[in-house]
Amino acid sequence: MEIKKILNNNVVITQKGNSEVVAMGRGIAFGKKIGDNLSAEKIEKLYELAGNESSRVTDLLSEIPDEILEISDDIATLAKETIKGKINDSLFLTLADHINGVLVRVKENVAIKNFLLWDIKRFFPEEYALGKKAVAEISEKLNLALSDDEAGFIAMHIVNSELENESSSAASELTMLIEEIVTIVKYSLQVSLNEDDIYFQRFMTHIKFFAERVLSSTTENCSKDEDSLFDMVVQKYPEAYETTKKITGFLLKNRNYKVSHDEQMYITIHLARIIEKD
Repeated sequence: MEIKKILNNNVVITQKGNSEVVAMGRGIAFGKKIGDNLSAEKIEKLYELAGNESSRVTDLLSEIPDEILEISDDIATLAKETIKGKINDSLFLTLADHINGVLVRVKENVAIKNFLLWDIKRFFPEEYALGKKAVAEISEKLNLALSDDEAGFIAMHIVNSELENESSSAASELTMLIEEIVTIVKYSLQVSLNEDDIYFQRFMTHIKFFAERVLSSTTENCSKDEDSLFDMVVQKYPEAYETTKKITGFLLKNRNYKVSHDEQMYITIHLARIIEKD
């Protein structure tokens, strides 16, 4: 691979197929110049850049200290190893930009409150746990005292990466949608929602992915056999289904999203288990 841009001794921009990539490695650019080929044994990490990222990535990375790039790489790598599903390579760049901003804010004594922190802890515990680990590493390596608010912000970046959505508001919108659905469940069923209960946790896992489908406007249609199963579930769990109908009505009215029988069936089954547990 040919070097297109040298950012520092450890980071270069190169080409892989039709995509630009960030290549990282200790001393990867030492003694090199633009146009030289990279030594394969020096490459430790490759991050592919989307088309709309390529124009800004050089300026972005050239302003960020090496230690922040290393921390961002550590977190992105851990996220890929931990989270089930796809983590976009853009997470590395997003984290580097965010952590660099954190460093600037701390120096200027500017604190930002994360008003979604409580919901992030509830709805995205795996991502939040990664955010906590990231904050611990940042605090240790950069000698900063960071709050749980920052763990929540990093968790939101990870959720955005999972959603494959470039909008910075994606995680916030997903969190708010989940909160809306849980609020409907809470007031409709009038049962105690124990967040440590395995049935509630399974329900929340399902709702997370369901909410992602709502936001992306994707749905699945049932076969005739599944329609028969749906009818059976409705008859067996009428109380749970009444709450499901309130959810589907809300989504149709407020987000113009029609919930399929398949999706209604699974939501109803999860709610029925919560009711039975209560």
